[in-house]
Amino acid sequence: MAMKIPGITGSGVPPELLIARHEPLPGTEARRAPEVEPAYTGEELRHSAQILEQTFRLFNKRLEFSVNEEIDRVVVKVVDGATDKIIKEIPPAEFQRMIARIKETIGLLFDQQI
Repeated sequence: MAMKIPGITGSGVPPELLIARHEPLPGTEARRAPEVEPAYTGEELRHSAQILEQTFRLFNKRLEFSVNEEIDRVVVKVVDGATDKIIKEIPPAEFQRMIARIKETIGLLFDQQI
C-alpha cells in the first residue's frame, strides 16, 4: 500500500527489507535480563573511597561521599581543604532536584513498578 507522489522517488530500499514498526525483529523476542551480581562489595567500595580521599588530601582537597536517599544515588563533593567551600558536586544539585521531580512525577502517573 505505497503511495506514489509525482516528482519524489522512493527510498531505494527494496520493499522486502522494510519491516513494520509493530513487528519485532527476528531473534529479539522478549527476553529476561540476566541476573547481575554487584561488581564490588561494600568493603571494597569503602577501601577505594579511602584511597581516593587520601590522594585528594595531597592536593589540599577533600572528598565527601554521601547517598541521596530521595534519588537513590551516590553524591560526591570535592571540597577545598582550606576554605571548606564546595568546588564540585557530582551529580550537580540541579540534576539531583530534577531527578527527584521526575521520580515524583512518575509516581503520580503510575501506581506500581513492574
